[in-house]
Amino acid sequence: MKIFIIGGSQFIGPQIIKELDKKGHLITVFNRGKIKNKFGKGIVFIKGDRDQGFLTVRDKFDVVIDTCAYNGGQTKKALNQLRFDYYIHIGTAASYKKTEKFPVTEEFVLGKWPLWGDYNRGKNECELVLKKSGIKYASIRPVYIFGPKNHCNREYFIYSHLKKRKPLILPGNGQAIIQFVFVYDVAKIVLFLAEKRKTGIFNCCGDDLITLQGLVEEMAKIVGINPILKFNFKTDGDKFNPEEFPFANENFFCINKKLKDFGLKFTPLLQGLRNDYRHYYKKVI
Repeated sequence: MKIFIIGGSQFIGPQIIKELDKKGHLITVFNRGKIKNKFGKGIVFIKGDRDQGFLTVRDKFDVVIDTCAYNGGQTKKALNQLRFDYYIHIGTAASYKKTEKFPVTEEFVLGKWPLWGDYNRGKNECELVLKKSGIKYASIRPVYIFGPKNHCNREYFIYSHLKKRKPLILPGNGQAIIQFVFVYDVAKIVLFLAEKRKTGIFNCCGDDLITLQGLVEEMAKIVGINPILKFNFKTDGDKFNPEEFPFANENFFCINKKLKDFGLKFTPLLQGLRNDYRHYYKKVI
């Protein structure tokens, strides 16, 4: 298949390209070129800014994979200017309206979730444009994503604090229940959707749930260090301070049944954390 990737320069993007390339798909990558990447032989790179448009892109593609749409205008421009048969939007579970009812299913309404601010608002715009477009598309909604070379300061933040014997200051009581998915699982799901042309909305999340405190304690076991934990009740909920800890003390977990019904599997949380620490984070911290 001829596949056009918008973005693709960091974290999720290179993993998706790797999976597509292994299957022999014809890949064109479009981004600003600000992050240097060594793409495989035969992968076409087009330097461009999506906000300036795609008018230099002449080909028609079987699939467009949009890894970096953050507002409705960006999605609308891609839909209007690119020629394609099927579209994959990398969305987010942070698009849902704040709820006290969990786990979140794909049937939950989208809306305002104050914790996520402009990110929530912009991603909601993208989803609305897609819904109104009439095109054949899939939108995946990941929860927190873990994995090597994470551009969000998550695993690195916790492991570095542990290894330097620095206190980890958890927001609130640290008992919020959260959920993760690994970047390589996300990439394999995108490959599956692209090849099968499945349409719809799909929560993208692992099977395991854990509290903030439980996450730190499990990561500390991997490093072999007893964590120093403190709690800041002034940063509870959407008042959390990312300089103190990378996750808010708000429940955030979904159901992954729709993807699992296709036979797709998710890496267990502790297995993934151990593997990523051994093969990547141990070497860079």
